[in-house]
Amino acid sequence: MDLLVVVPHPDDESFGAGGALLLAKEAGLKTGVLTLTRGEAGRTLGLCPPEELPRVRVEELRRAAAVLQVDYLEVLDYPNALPEGAQGERGPATGRGLADHPEAVEAIRGRLLRLRPRFVLTFPPDGINGHPDHVAASRYAREAAQGLAQVVYLVRPDGPWPVTHRLRLPERVLARKLQAIAQHKTQALSVLKFLEMFPERLWTETFHLPGTSGLREGPWW
Repeated sequence: MDLLVVVPHPDDESFGAGGALLLAKEAGLKTGVLTLTRGEAGRTLGLCPPEELPRVRVEELRRAAAVLQVDYLEVLDYPNALPEGAQGERGPATGRGLADHPEAVEAIRGRLLRLRPRFVLTFPPDGINGHPDHVAASRYAREAAQGLAQVVYLVRPDGPWPVTHRLRLPERVLARKLQAIAQHKTQALSVLKFLEMFPERLWTETFHLPGTSGLREGPWW
């Protein structure tokens, strides 16, 4: 394994790193996605009964991963925290979240020991948007990767972690990334919010490689 994306929810892989996964695959790298929850706190939009949402979101993720041509996909079943101010019909969230399960560190580390990725791509310490699951996933991935893999953060262009690598996606890659995002149909409102607030992040992905400085146009691998 060359590049393993470790994120909390189905759809995080497509929004933040869909282009990176596709470009890495084109470069001959072996890629994977490890998702720590099944996204049961997401909206259903009436597309399925609430109790079916975890299964549906995993199926959406499998379709997105196929579009992104990843070599490895695994979904763990730690709980998905309800986002602050959550509204609308949602799946069977318990009120607990990924932050309540620090044992996830060992679960991630076990996968790293087996897969031996060179790079682990995850959220920065602030979770990029403050979501408690994003913050927890970042912390767990960093701890699990110590001595095993180089951690890379997917970051906002204007965030506290400076961009060290920027990927401007060619049209063929952007088209496939959009196809991957479109597989997450139950999360269409999140997709629309992302399009409204950060449209440029569809075709430009930005990353921070700890220990480096300056901006490079292109990948870190």
